Amino acid sequence: MNIKETYAVITSDFVEAAHAFRLGQEAEGSQRLREGLDLLEPLLSSHPRAQVIFQLIPNMLAAQERHDWLGLADYLEHELSALLSQT
Repeated sequence: MNIKETYAVITSDFVEAAHAFRLGQEAEGSQRLREGLDLLEPLLSSHPRAQVIFQLIPNMLAAQERHDWLGLADYLEHELSALLSQT
């Protein structure tokens, strides 16, 4: 699998997590989020927008801690996914 395909899989995990969070399926969303983050972590240092992605993570974690599932879903589906597509 090349890097573009890998980022597509990661983005898919994040979008599926966002959909689960919007449907009130926090456990499923959290599992998908973890899977995506586990795949992303080893690749992040070489991503051209890594610094911006690193800046999003505290906001995403804060939304998760507040149980702001819609806010977290927006970060995952719109902001993070858009950044990952910029490879």
